[in-house]
Parts: sequence; structure tokens; C-alpha cells
Amino acid sequence: MEKEEILAKENISLKTKINYSLGLFANGILNGFVFANITFFYNQKLGANSILLGIGWLIFLFWNTINDPIASYIIDNTRTKIGRRKPYIRYGSIFYGLAFIFCFFPIAQPGDQIGLFINFLAALFLLDTMFTFIGACFFSLPNEIAISAQQRASLGVYGAVIGFINLIFILVIPVLLFTGQEGLPSYFAPSIIIIGLGCSLLLFISSYFIKENMFAQLQPHEKFIEGLKLTLKNKPFWIYMIPAFFIYLVYPIFQTGFLYYVEYILVDEVIFIFILALIFGIIIGLVLSLRNIATWRPKKTMMINLSIIIIGFLVLFIIGLNSIFSPIPAFIAGIGFAGSMVSNPVLLGDAIDNDELITGKRREAIYGGVNALVNKPAISISNLIFLSLLDIYGFVEGVQVQSENALNGLLIAFALIPAVFLFLSLISLKFFPLDGEQWEKKKSEIFALHQKKEKEYLETIKKKKDQN
Repeated sequence: MEKEEILAKENISLKTKINYSLGLFANGILNGFVFANITFFYNQKLGANSILLGIGWLIFLFWNTINDPIASYIIDNTRTKIGRRKPYIRYGSIFYGLAFIFCFFPIAQPGDQIGLFINFLAALFLLDTMFTFIGACFFSLPNEIAISAQQRASLGVYGAVIGFINLIFILVIPVLLFTGQEGLPSYFAPSIIIIGLGCSLLLFISSYFIKENMFAQLQPHEKFIEGLKLTLKNKPFWIYMIPAFFIYLVYPIFQTGFLYYVEYILVDEVIFIFILALIFGIIIGLVLSLRNIATWRPKKTMMINLSIIIIGFLVLFIIGLNSIFSPIPAFIAGIGFAGSMVSNPVLLGDAIDNDELITGKRREAIYGGVNALVNKPAISISNLIFLSLLDIYGFVEGVQVQSENALNGLLIAFALIPAVFLFLSLISLKFFPLDGEQWEKKKSEIFALHQKKEKEYLETIKKKKDQN
């Protein structure tokens, strides 16, 4: 009972939450904007062949899979005066911004299929390398900052609000930059440069105020293979990876497919009504999930919201060709999407906490890398599925008026396939074991363990000062 009371009293300062959120915002824009729009940009604006782009995503899959565990191992075993995460955020920020800009300023000329293919691959490789290091740091920080489900959910709300802002940005800005006209507008180049350099600067500044657990640096260095083997002992984490994989397949399809849906199905006056309906749904979803996550618990909250998103996608598939009614499924899906943004990080954090009960160590970054073994390949697979379906149904690059068969193929790729993936995620999530009162008691033990580690770290620092 005493441990549960201690856990209930955990409080994360507003300053910590805001500083974490600012860095999270910049990171989300730099990677999210590219992965959501680079396929459409190369395919529709530069004339790159969809089959070659699909092959590019497939090649990228292999690099995307192996680089994350390696980067995460390096981060977890970094020891500096400013911490394990901050150096990568601070000094990697400028290269991250430059990689972002390169993605939309190809060296190859429009129509040069081989040149565009090579440029596409180079852009993905460079951007993802920076995202891997900096993204792994932000992946690790929430689970270091908070232990209790309530505080993680609170921090998750800040993350969800940032995700919400990122989503608006990633939905609205590309519509202005990429759709509604042939070629690109005159403000395209300065807009991309401002976004890249602005987010880079924001990351650099936020690194001076982000909090991380310095006591984790007292942990002995862990060998790479040994670290990966230890994750195999955490069965709840691997059970979680099954539903997570299907969820990770859906996000890129929605982000990539959105521009195609806007460009070829929605009429001008409905586009922003569609976006507003999605945004309004997200706001309601955030409020509902935040109010009820403590009562429902994270697993049930996630399952409810997955069910809502599935309904939204199925309705979109049925009525999606009628742009007047399209805001209805957008609103429904928005509610579920917001709830999943709140509950998904809490579930993953619980799985990582379980590792600390097994090993006695905080190893968020290595789990970020292992998580990416599932997450990152899903990005390539989903883009490959989306582009392949467009090709099968006769979608033609750069042609404004598509055939009815091509538009039906777009709806299958954009709405029906995601609904199927989310249904599989919902079914598999039922087997996730970290739920209920017994798990809450274990989380109290973790909180007490952190207090002990913090005390030991402060005593070590004090001894060093006394010796000097």
C-alpha cells in the first residue's frame, strides 16, 4: 500500500513537459513530413515511376532494420557530462535539418528515372540515419521521465497534443505545397528551407532543457549481443510487438494516401472540411481517452480506440468516393486516432518497465532499436503495398483525371487495407499481459527502485565533489 501511495504522488513538472514537447515537435515535423510526402512528391511532382519507388522502399527496408539497434546500443552506452541522450539531440540537430532539406531538393532532374531512384534512396538513407539517433533519444525520454500510468498518460497528452499539431501541419501544409496545381508553387523552396532550419534550431535549443535520468550512467556498459539477448526474456514486449506491427503498417498508408485522396477524389470546397472534421474528432478523442485511461487502463483504452478507427476506415471505404460525406468517417477515425496516441506509448512504456524488473537496468534506447525492427520495416512494406495497389488498379502518374477503377484501387489502399490491419491488431492486443491490479503493484516497485537509484547517483556525485 505504501508503494502505491508513493507512485500515486509522482508529479512531473510543467517545465519538463514543455521542453520535452518542443523537441518532440521538431523531431516529428522533420521525419513525419518526409515520410508522409516523399512518395507523392517523387511520384506525382517529379514523375518517378511507382514501381521503382516501391523497389526503393524495399531496399531501404534492410538499412532501416539494422541501423536502429546499432544506434540504440551506442546511445545507451554513451557517457557524457550532459547525459546519454542530449549530445545526439544537440549536435545532430543541424545535420537533421539539412537532410530534411535535401529530401525536397533532388539533384536529379524530373523524368530522369534512374537519377530520381538514386536520389530517392539517398534522401531516405540520410534522413533516416539522423532520425534514428535523435528519434531513439525521444523514444527513451518519456519512460525515464515518468513511471506511473497517470503521469505517463499526462506526458502522453503533451505528446498527443504535439502529435496533433504535427498532424495538422503534415496534413495542411502539404496540401498547399503539393496539390491543386501542376508543378510546385513559388513559395515551395523557401517554405522547405524555413521548416528544415527552424526545426533544427528548435531541437538544438530544447536540448539544453530536456531532463534525463543521470543515474542511468552508473550502469555498467552492456555488450551489443548481450543487450539484444536480454530483450528476448521480456515476453510481454514481444507480444506487444504483434499488434504494434499492424498499427505501424497503417500510419504510413494514411499519411501517404491522404495527398492522393485530396488530389484525386475530394473537391476543393470539401478538402478543409474533411481536415477540420478529422481535427475535431482528434480533440474529442484526446479528451475522452485522457479522462478514462485511469479507469479503463491502457490496454482497454487502446482496444476501444482501435475499434473506433476501424469503423471510420470502413465507412470511408463505403462512401469515400462521395466527397460531400467524406468528413463523417474522418471525424470517426479522428476520435480513435487520438485515443491511440495517448494509450499506445503507455503500453510500450509498460513493456519496457517490465524489462527493468527482469534486468534491474533502464534500457529504453535498446528497446527503441528493437521496436524499430518492427516499426521501420512496416514503413517500407506499407508504402510498397500502397504503390503496388495503385499500379494494379491502373493509377497513372501525373494524370489529373483517373479512371473509376484507379479511384476504387485508391480507396482499397487508403481505407480498406488499413481497416484489415487494425482488426488484426485489435485481436492480437487481447493477449497483452501487463494489465490489472497486479501490474500496478509491480509499477510501484519500479518507482521505489528509481528513487533508490537516484539517491545512489546523488551520493556518488557528492563523493566525487568531496574528493576534489
